[in-house]
Amino acid sequence: MTLQPGFIFAGLLDGRGGAVPRLVEQLRAGRGDGLVEWVHLDLTSGAARDWLSAQPDVPALAREGLLAPDTEPRLAEIEGGFLIILREVNTHENTDPDDMISLRMWVGRDRLITGRLRHLAAIEDIKGALAAGTGPRAITDFIAAVGRRMAQTKGRILHSLAAELDEIDEELAAEGDLSALRPRIADLRRRAIRMQRYFRPQRAVFQTIAEERAPWMDDHAAEELEALAAEFARLAGDIEAILGRAQVTQDELRSLENHRSSRISLTLTVVAAIFLPLGFATGLLGINVGGIPLAEDKQGFWVVVGLLVVLGVGLWFYFRNRRYL
Repeated sequence: MTLQPGFIFAGLLDGRGGAVPRLVEQLRAGRGDGLVEWVHLDLTSGAARDWLSAQPDVPALAREGLLAPDTEPRLAEIEGGFLIILREVNTHENTDPDDMISLRMWVGRDRLITGRLRHLAAIEDIKGALAAGTGPRAITDFIAAVGRRMAQTKGRILHSLAAELDEIDEELAAEGDLSALRPRIADLRRRAIRMQRYFRPQRAVFQTIAEERAPWMDDHAAEELEALAAEFARLAGDIEAILGRAQVTQDELRSLENHRSSRISLTLTVVAAIFLPLGFATGLLGINVGGIPLAEDKQGFWVVVGLLVVLGVGLWFYFRNRRYL
């Protein structure tokens, strides 16, 4: 069945883990047959936006939320339905994994409208599960399936961030090229902070859905959504731990860089302190006036060189004993 442009999926959840495809013209709100209608839209399409605007059961405020160009994870109950905004990690190749793609949902008693501006892996997984007969059977199953997929993806990203931070810590312990570590730590913290921005609101969305107990939600579904909220809370704790570790690593890097700079400055100061009296002595002996000691002595040059060597070695031992070197 070929859908018109802008409609990625349209059909009915059959209540057994599968779906019955339907043409867009066959869909309507308030079916009354106990089946759940699901429409997934490409919101960059004018046809999909026009269809959404023409739906009488979707309040204007909900349409504004679904069509907003930029969104934050949130939940809003509007005229008996729920507007749900979630964020999924971008898993496409050659993209930033911390780039978060929004999933917009309007949920009614027997209707589910979802929309995206970019490709969403979580929705593709659900479509595949429905085709295999192992997909969500009801609205709460659908929301929980989306949440589980998002939590798994975020968990993998956080694991990779932790592994990358472990590598940085090992290189820092080896005290190699510290200048190369600075941008890596900064980039890791930037990505972690961008992900943290959506973790807590996303956890609050699932927690609130479970607590609201909509008419289409039973006790088992509420418990599953509460478990998802707890999982997102754990992920939020993991990202905070990564940020804390990154801050400690960055502080240690800064401390090592300052220590190296201090050692270099101290070494240069000691070298200058050793050669200062030597330079003073040679400058004093080089003035063009009478009475310079050993000026007429054939061995005078070597005598002066010997005295300067003794003086230089003595100064070196002095600074060495004072632990300046």
